Order: sequence, then structure tokens, then C-alpha cells
Amino acid sequence: MHPEHIYQTYIRTTPQRLWEAITSPEFTRQYFHCMHIDCDWQPGSEVKFRYDDGRVGCEGTLLDCVPPRLLRYTWRFLFDEELARERPSTVTFEIEPSGENCRLRVTHNDFDADSKVFPMISEGWSEVISSLKSLLETGAALEVAGNTEASRGAA
Repeated sequence: MHPEHIYQTYIRTTPQRLWEAITSPEFTRQYFHCMHIDCDWQPGSEVKFRYDDGRVGCEGTLLDCVPPRLLRYTWRFLFDEELARERPSTVTFEIEPSGENCRLRVTHNDFDADSKVFPMISEGWSEVISSLKSLLETGAALEVAGNTEASRGAA
């Protein structure tokens, strides 16, 4: 059995605003461990999560892009040699309107059974998506691990 992580939440926002928050470098830098997303959103293109100094913490390949409903890309950590050796996994964002809210479902799967990345992402996605939700609903991201000014220079 291959591990799979699913995180689902409801956010008081529109599908368009949530899509912008997931795909805009200005947004992701605020809630995604101080990294901004870099992609041209064409299937087959590279997806990179960069720190302000240009280092790439994570990378992948864009598989599907259907604004503002579906985003899927492969995922590989680069900041640790052992983690970088694992084969890429897959991240899927699904956005569905629900009244004045949106349901966001993030599925991260395609891990090998002995993956060392899987335990890390299980906590990591909870922090990232909770911070995204806070940013969209209150205007301020959460100060969770890797998302504070003090950590901006750290990898």
C-alpha cells in the first residue's frame, strides 16, 4: 500500500481568489514556508518553489491546470539530499464552490511505501493550508514553522 495524504477544508472566499492564492508568487510567499511559486501554467512546464535568494526548495512538473478548479503537479524536495533522491510524488488541488465558501481538497500521493518525504508533508500541508485559509479570511498568514521572517534566510 502506498501512503496518501488528503487535507480538506472550507475557506470563505471565491474560487477565483483561492486559485490566485495557490498560483500567484505574491500569495504563496506569504503562507508557503516563505517560498514563491514559479510556473507559466502550461502542462509539462516546470513548477518551482523559490526562496527570495533564488534557491529552489521544491520542484516538479505541471500535469493539469484547469482554472479555477484543478491543479496537479509532481513534487520533489531539493533542500535535503536524501529526500531529493526519492522519486517525485503528486500534489492535486481541487476547488469547489460551496455557497459563500470554497471546498479545498489537497491530495498528495504517489509515494513509495518507505518514503521519508511522506511523514514530512503530512504535517507540512496542515501548516500551509491553515496559513492559506487564515490569509484569505483575515488578511494575515499564520506564523507557523518556516513561515516567519526569521526563517526567510534558512533552507
